Amino acid sequence: MDNLVRIRSASRAFNALCLALMGLVPLCLAAYWFFLNELPHSTYAPLPVAPSTELGHGLRLLGFFVTMIPCGVLLYALSRLRRLFALYRKGIIFDAQNVACYRDLGKSLLWWAGAAFVQTPLLSMIITLPNPPGTRLFMLGIGSGELDCLFLGGLVLLISWVMDEGRRLDEEQALTV
Repeated sequence: MDNLVRIRSASRAFNALCLALMGLVPLCLAAYWFFLNELPHSTYAPLPVAPSTELGHGLRLLGFFVTMIPCGVLLYALSRLRRLFALYRKGIIFDAQNVACYRDLGKSLLWWAGAAFVQTPLLSMIITLPNPPGTRLFMLGIGSGELDCLFLGGLVLLISWVMDEGRRLDEEQALTV
């Protein structure tokens, strides 16, 4: 019983952390794009290419919207984690609802890899749009981050499948007299 109390306490803390991240991540992205022209060049690392000139308000807004694609997937994953921690807080540990949360987390990791793949060429076009014709870039690539997310997403989906099968076997055994 002591473990369940600790699980509930930790779940409450992680639920609050996920909620805070759901608010902070979009705000930080908005601030990054708003102040992009004033930031030192070393902060351009997350971008596929460093801007060669200052970006206007429209292009920075467009850049923000493009980076919100993977951010939206992250927000969805955080909402699924909040749901999972809410179940843990209620003492629901091994239920179909928990399995659904894990399945959704696995899918969101796969979606994040796809969103990150789409984000790179879009950002490269937006950032180099002010460049003269012939010097604009269209970058396309898959990095280790995307591959890691594909692997982890598949792994979490497999774990959710195993959990669901274990849950079903447990329910069948409970009904057997």
